[in-house]
Order: sequence, then structure tokens, then C-alpha cells
Amino acid sequence: MTDTPISERITPSDEILRDDGTIDSTGLLDEVSLYNLYDERDSPEQDAERILEITYPTDTLSTIIRNTARNLNGDSDFSEGGQIVGGGYGSGKSHIELVIYHLFNSPELGQAWVDQQGIDAEIPAETRTAALQMFNLEKDYNRLSEAVGDYLGIDEWVGGTDLPTVHQIRDTLDGEPALVLLDEFERWYGMMERDEYQDDNLAFLQNLLEAAGREDTRLSVFVSLLYENEDVQAITQRTNPFTHDLGSRRDEKIEFILHRLIGEVTDAEGVSSLAKEYTDVYRQNDQIELEDYHDMENRIERYYPFHPLTLELLMEKYSEQRTSSDARGLLRFLTEILSDNYTEVDLILTGNVDVHKYTDRFQYIDNELVGKYINDYNRLQKSDGSFDEFIEELINITLLHSLARAGEEGANKREMLMGVMRKGINAHRIIQTFTEDVYGHAWHIHRINGEYAFDVDENPAARIEKKAEDIHKHDAIHRTESLIREDLFNGRNNVYILDPVNTEQNIPDNKTFKIVVSLAAKQNYDDVFEELTTGQNREFSNTLVLVTPEKLAGIDSNTGIRQLARKVVAGEQLKREEEVLPEGFEEIHDQNYQNLRDRVRDKFGTVHTSTERGLFPETLPIGPGVDFYDATVSVVKPDPSQLRSEVKNAVKGEGASGIQYEHLRNDFYRETAHATLTEESELEEAIKSLCQDGVLKVGGYFEERVRSLGNDTNLVHEQYISDDDDEDEEEETNTITVDTSGRDTTGGSETTTSGGTTTGTGTLSGGEATTSETAFNCPQCGDELENTSCECGFEFDASDVVEGKVSVEGATVDELLDEFGIEEPEGPKIRPHPIMGTIDADNKPDLIDQVERETQGWDIHEATITIEGVLTSDDLSEYGINADALDERVSLDETFEITPDEPLDHSSFLALLWDLNVPEKASLSVEMQVDKNE
Repeated sequence: MTDTPISERITPSDEILRDDGTIDSTGLLDEVSLYNLYDERDSPEQDAERILEITYPTDTLSTIIRNTARNLNGDSDFSEGGQIVGGGYGSGKSHIELVIYHLFNSPELGQAWVDQQGIDAEIPAETRTAALQMFNLEKDYNRLSEAVGDYLGIDEWVGGTDLPTVHQIRDTLDGEPALVLLDEFERWYGMMERDEYQDDNLAFLQNLLEAAGREDTRLSVFVSLLYENEDVQAITQRTNPFTHDLGSRRDEKIEFILHRLIGEVTDAEGVSSLAKEYTDVYRQNDQIELEDYHDMENRIERYYPFHPLTLELLMEKYSEQRTSSDARGLLRFLTEILSDNYTEVDLILTGNVDVHKYTDRFQYIDNELVGKYINDYNRLQKSDGSFDEFIEELINITLLHSLARAGEEGANKREMLMGVMRKGINAHRIIQTFTEDVYGHAWHIHRINGEYAFDVDENPAARIEKKAEDIHKHDAIHRTESLIREDLFNGRNNVYILDPVNTEQNIPDNKTFKIVVSLAAKQNYDDVFEELTTGQNREFSNTLVLVTPEKLAGIDSNTGIRQLARKVVAGEQLKREEEVLPEGFEEIHDQNYQNLRDRVRDKFGTVHTSTERGLFPETLPIGPGVDFYDATVSVVKPDPSQLRSEVKNAVKGEGASGIQYEHLRNDFYRETAHATLTEESELEEAIKSLCQDGVLKVGGYFEERVRSLGNDTNLVHEQYISDDDDEDEEEETNTITVDTSGRDTTGGSETTTSGGTTTGTGTLSGGEATTSETAFNCPQCGDELENTSCECGFEFDASDVVEGKVSVEGATVDELLDEFGIEEPEGPKIRPHPIMGTIDADNKPDLIDQVERETQGWDIHEATITIEGVLTSDDLSEYGINADALDERVSLDETFEITPDEPLDHSSFLALLWDLNVPEKASLSVEMQVDKNE
């Protein structure tokens, strides 16, 4: 209950206020009929004082009164006596005609009322009046002329068969004022039994209207229309009468309704303050974004105690009804809503309308849709009949917006928020409740063009939701595990789940790099790693790394993730089991999968690498489109300089005898004190680099590139290499020869061997070929080379050929390179970063932090920086625009293409980013062409 309810700011009108202070609609005159004016029994319509008391002088009614008074007074400057009042059922046509009747039939009372309302009109002292509700006349008339004559007391029009002409109408009235009100004429005119009188009746109606337009005739004629008959419409427009369309006068109808319900505003200042409070709440929420907050504040004050959106929505939905009694019942319904909320709330929002209590009223609009609403209402209701916070209000709002246009129109987020939100209520909580606890749980609520609407068809999301209730939590967790392996880690076969459910798993004890992913969150993972390694007597312990959720954000215990996974499993089962699925099923199932993927992705993460002091945690650098496997490798991959240092120290520690490559490699895979290798090539490159730099002697290689590295290759530290070894070592040049023996279809070949060089004859290319096929022989074993390496251990690459370490007998360098498909190395290797997409951030510091972590040691050859944002008034001043009115109304979209003459190093590029002028509210993205200096 609010601190200051409606009851402390207004009093109800006398029409609905009972003696005990309660509000009751039983005495409400919510429907009037002109035929009751002539009833022998008393009726409310006959009480002129009561009718005028409940009437609000709208602009339309005031205009009608002034026009009628001038015409009946014979104003020489005014002779327009015909007036058409149009509108649908319940629009107030009959009420206006009843008011006009009483004003001119009771002139003293009528004059006092118009004076009280400030209407400039003089009521004639005596007017002949006739109010005809054509469907309920005292007699069964076939001619309009006969009915009008009878009600006006003109006998010659009643008995005669000839139609009164315009002149006869003038002469009969003889200068005396007369008022004729015709209600429901269209329906009476169109009755089948009057087919033969239709021409006569249209003709007399035209004569009446033409007479009303003459200066010498003091006649005023009113005709109310539903606009259902084209013939009647055409006749009424021939004399160009005043036309009043009540269907377009919503504000006037609201004024009339509030006049009927509200007696007095006892705390106008409090109402004004409340309107400002609500408007301030809307201003502070970026999901509402009204075009005119000042207008909303004024309307809340004018429409009090109803919120403008509530009152306008109910009026719109009631206007969809086609039966007059129910359309007019809006006034009674609003009285009941006011009674329900009078002492409970400070303002009646859409969510305060107890739809379930009044379903009988809405069934007239769409009975089938209301039935579906009742089913979902009962489904979401708890066993004790209550609802969790906001749920009942949200499904009520959704139904009200869906009525009359089921499946086509519904409530958007703004309408949901404004239907529930008050000061102190969190908007995010409202939307979260709807998306997580209503949508998908209510079987008949659909999402349509950004709105949520009830429909008679079942929502496929709810179909999935229903199926998900039967999915065991272990199946949901197992599906999450599969998603992690197959999607996030791209199905790599060396990725494992720690303690998976529903699965027997054996993590092999071999030298392959392996990632073990934990769904559970712990303070410390050392005991987990110990159980995986020493606890299982694993030999190669340094091949494992752990990837875990960030901090304590566990995945397996997260209720939201488990529920999403249940939906994914349910959708997959339905696809297998059902031949026909509801329209939109695939879209919703795919969205559920993406939501699960995003939620799981957001939980990661941390990479834990083993060290001699235990596990060392590092942040997993993930972002849009990033493969988790690649991201993990980027963290674990050993730093080349650190790896060189570890290899050097390990070999040095073995003394003069050195260590075979196989044993050194096994040590790295076994001992967690060493860097963790993601590929064996990392160790090989470190050894080859140390050899070229003269730090290690690798087999017979020293201070040169290692051409072959076998398991038994011995590694010795430079400290233990004698000078004699250096002096005796000679540079050996290998010569690859062209051999045509056994392949020549036209002749033979000759081969000789001298020392370490093999020679041969034959032509590879150019000139006249003497062989049909040519082979290249290995300089070490003489076998035919199939590619750039031989089983004996000999291998070469482009740099060996270019630098002359490998020569070729019988072919040029270019021919050799071309034959084996290898390219001569040229300059730096420039590549895009990221490979796909861009580096994105919501602010400059976050962008710089990410770029700094990803590009250390790199050179940036090109870069594209994109900035998108909304400029505040402070931002605009940087551009020389000083206009507070444009605050957050100007958008920015800038792209900087950076192509320096010389590549920027890591620090220079970061300095450039720091110097960029970026708006306070902006998103940034960067893509680059880089040289990683590998």
C-alpha cells in the first residue's frame, strides 16, 4: 500500500459515492435512451436536473448549444439549423441529444446551467421539442413525416399521405422555434418492412434539413449517425449541415468520464507533485524514452487518478466492441477499477487493472483469447493462489494490449514498465521477471516485432518450456559440457571436461598438450590438479592445463544456465520426436542455444598453468568470435626467451656428457617446474636458436642452423665444447644432384661419388629434354628426395639454398625452389589482427588495456579505428558547438585509417590511442595489420 493513496487526494462524485464512504457503480447512469422521455413511469432520463448535473460541457457540446440557440432565436446572421452527430456505439451521441432536449424543453433550468458553465447562449422561452429514438417509438410508423408530426403535435403530417414540402414545414411552424432530434434513424430506415417507404423517408429528411437551413424557419434538426448507411449519409450531407464526429474527440470523452467519477480534487498540489515524481522516474530510465516528458506530466495531472496510458488503452479496447451496452459499460467498469484501487495505490497503472476479476467484460472483445489468458494465468499462479512479484501485472498488461488484435499487436517494454513501475521499483527487475518468468512460461504469449502479445496459438517457446520441465539436471549439465567442447573449443580432441556427468572419460597419459575444463568454481585448484596428476600416477604431468570459470562464478551450479540448457535439450528432443512443430520453433530453439552459449561464455575464465610453486592463474583472453582453444594456447604458449633459458640451464646441468634430445623433451613433459609446451616445435625452435647462437652444440651442429634433430641427438652446453672441436669442424656444403637413371626413356646416365658430394648428369628444364622424368638425390644417403627432408635426417629450406648451404648439380636455385614448392623468404610477415572481426570496447581505457595485452612486441603497419557514440553538451563544446539543448541528441561515427611510413611499435601505437579524443558515451573498435616479429 502506498503512503498517500488516491483516497487522500480526491473524493468520488456523488453519483458513485455511497453514504458509508465506499464507491459503488449500481446507481450510475451509464446508458441513456431518448425513448424513456415519454415513459409513463419515472426514469432518470426524465430528470433534467440530474442529466445536466452529470454533464461536462465539452467544446463539442458547447458549440452545439450555441449553434442551436442562435438558430432557434432567429439570429439573422445564422441560419444553419441542421446538425449531424456521428460516432460509434457508446461515443455519447444519445447523451448529447438528451442534454439538448432538456436545455430547450426546460428553458429556465437550461439557461441557468449554460450561464453556470460560461456558455454564451440564450435559451428561447418556449420551444416545441421532439426526441425520437426511432427503434422505440410509441407507434409502429412507416413514414418519418408521420412520426415527426405525431411527436411535434402536427396532425396534418400524421394523417396525410403527401410528404410535407419545405414551404409547408415553414408555414406549419409559423415562426415558432422547434427542435427535432432523430436517434438511430439509419437502422430504422433500413428495416426490410419499410423498403417501399425508403424514398419517401429520405425525401422528408432532406426537406427537414433544408427547412432548418432557411432564415425564415426557426427549426433545428439533429440526426445521430453510426455511418452504416451510405444513402442516409448522402442525404444528410446535401444541405452541408454542421457535423460533429464524436469518435475523434477522445480528450472530450476523457473529460466527460472524469467529470462523472471525480467529485473534487482535495489535494491539487499533491497530485501535481505526484505527476512530477512519476515523470522523473521515466526520465531516469533509458528504456522508456518519452518524446515529451512535460506533456506526460500534464496528462498525469489531468487524468488523475488514472494513468493516461491506462485510461486511453481501456477506451481503445472498449471501442473495439460492437454491442452498444458493453461499449457504454466502460464508465461502470472504470468505477469498479477506481473502487478496487481507491485506498491501495497513488495512481492507477495498467498493471493495477484486475483483468482476471473482470474477464467477463473482456470476453465480449475476444472470447477465445481471454480463454487462453485464463489458462496461462492459472498456470503461472502458485498453489496458494498468489504470484511472484510483477508476474500477474505483466500478463494482465500483455492481454489488455493484445485484445481485438490477437497475435498482431501487444505490449512493448515501455508499456510494461509504465504499467508497473513506481518510484523505488527497479526497471531491470521488471523486464527480467518478464523475460525469465513470464515469456516462455505463458504458453500463448508471443514475441512480435519487438512487442509481446497473447495469441490463440501456442507459443513454440512455451512448447519447449513445457518439455524442459522433464529434462534432468544431469542431462542439462551434460549438454553444457558438450557445448563447451564442441562449440567454445571447436571440437578439439585434446580438450576434456573435469569430472563430466553421464560420461566415462579417460584422459590419456601421453606427451600431447591437453586442456581440462572445469565447470565448478573453487577458491583454489591446486588440489584438483594434484588429483589429476600425482593422484592418478600420471607420468607426463606437465601436459595438462586447467581452464575454469572466472572467480567463483560456477557453471554447473548456476540455475539460469541449467534452465537454458534444459530448453536446448528439450528443443533437440522435440526436433527428433515431432514431425510438425509450431511456426517459429527453429528461431526460438536457435536463440535458446545462443543464449546458453553466451551465458556459459561469459562465465569463463581463467587458465591455470602448472609451476614449481603450484598453479599460476591467468585471465583467458576471450572476446567476440574468439576460439577458446586458441585463446588458451595464447596464454600457455611459453615465452621464447624464457624457454631458451630453461633449455640452456637444463643442458648445462647435465655437464660435459650432455643430454639426448629425447630425454630433455621428456623432462619438459614430466616436470611442472618447466614451461608447458603446447607443441613440440616450441622446444625444437628453442634448441635450434641456442645452437645458432653458439650456446649449445646439437649433434654435429654448432653456431649454425640445425638441419635434423633426432631422439638420440646429443645436446652439450658451450661451456663443455673444446677449442679443438671448433677448429676441426669444417663447413660442409651439401650438393643435391639431378639423377635421371632408371627414368630415361631415350638414354642412360652416369653417377660417381667423391667424398661427401654426389654428382650426376641430365637436364632438368630448358633446351631439349633428354629425360622424361627427373629425380633429386639426397646428398647424405643418395635416396630420392620426395620433399624438403629425408628419412636419414637431412633437410633443407629456402634459406639454405639462398645462402649456399645446399647447392644443386644440374639445376638452378629457382628451379630447385620451384620443384619443391618452397618460397624464398622476403621481409616481415604482415598479417591481420584479429584474424576475424575487431577488438571492441565500450570505453577508451578498456580498449587500450586489451590492445596492450594482445600486441606486446608487435609492429603495427596499418590500423583502422572506429568510434561511435552520442555527444553530450561537453563533447559538443570540443567541436565548437555550445548548445545544451543538443545534449545526447547528436551522434558520432568516425573512422581513422592509419598508414604510417614506418611501422609503429607497441608503445607508440598505445600512445596514439591515449591521445584520441573520445566522447564519454562511445563504443570503439580496432583492426590492424601487424608483424608479430616471429
